[in-house]
Amino acid sequence: MAGCSALEGQVVRVLDTDGSPLSRAVAGATGDDGAVLLDEVDAPGVLIDYYFGRGERLVLVELPDDPELTVEGTLETWWIGGARTWQVYVDRPLVTLGPVGSAHPEPAGRR
Repeated sequence: MAGCSALEGQVVRVLDTDGSPLSRAVAGATGDDGAVLLDEVDAPGVLIDYYFGRGERLVLVELPDDPELTVEGTLETWWIGGARTWQVYVDRPLVTLGPVGSAHPEPAGRR
C-alpha cells in the first residue's frame, strides 16, 4: 500500500553519486518499503543508460528548492503494462549535506 511522503508531488532532481544530474521527475507515492515512485521522468534515456549501460543503482534524490535536503537510495525500474516505471528505494536516512567536500553528513533530525 502506498503512503504519503514529504516528497510526494514535488519536482525532484535525480543525481548520480558524484552529484551530476541525471533527470528531473515528480516524486510519487511512497511505498511501505520506503520506495519513492518517480513520475514524469524528464530524461528516461539517461536513467536507462545509468541503470543498464553503466550498471549503476545508487542515486541521490534532491529537492530543487532545498538542495541541502537530499535522500540517498537505490534506483529500480520495471517494464509494466507497456510502460517503464522508476522508483528509488530509500535505504539511507534523510541527511543534510554539509558544504561541498564535507565528509560528514549530518542527520536531518539534528538540525
